[in-house]
Amino acid sequence: MEEDSYRQSRLCRLLGNPVAFAVVELLAENKELNPSEIARAVGRSVQRVSNVLGALRLADVVRYDSDGKHNRYRLKHPSEIRQVLAALSRFVNAASTVATRDR
Repeated sequence: MEEDSYRQSRLCRLLGNPVAFAVVELLAENKELNPSEIARAVGRSVQRVSNVLGALRLADVVRYDSDGKHNRYRLKHPSEIRQVLAALSRFVNAASTVATRDR
């Protein structure tokens, strides 16, 4: 498998996790958030969110800045991720329309 195909499939697999998807959507709407803010917003524990953020970091989706005590996370490639989210939304809407029409 080509490196690009592998990385694309890895990203799809990661975004298939509802918590990871919610974190990415949240960060796409906001500039920077810390893990506690993210956990509160997505309704999960800080530990769960931290695990997801670690996976998103490994996939080059997010990055963080630290002031020594606190980490603030943001999207590494915000415009590209927003395009991916928009494309997924368009696909789901189109698939829903086709499924309804085919009944």
